[in-house]
Amino acid sequence: MNKGTVKWFNAEKGYGFIAQEGGPDVFVHFTAIQGQGFKSLNEGDRVEFEIEPGKNGKGPQAKNVKLA
Repeated sequence: MNKGTVKWFNAEKGYGFIAQEGGPDVFVHFTAIQGQGFKSLNEGDRVEFEIEPGKNGKGPQAKNVKLA
């Protein structure tokens, strides 16, 4: 499981970026956030996540994101 800190997240658009410890920033979409109800993250939240290749040849993307 990778760890990082939410760099920014736009709840209206449903996506943002995680600053990964020891690696590149990772894109995160609200559908990757684990939990019930409204799925959002706040700047500075510590999270754990897995990484998968981004869609359409884009950079890494987070999946199974949960608060650390």
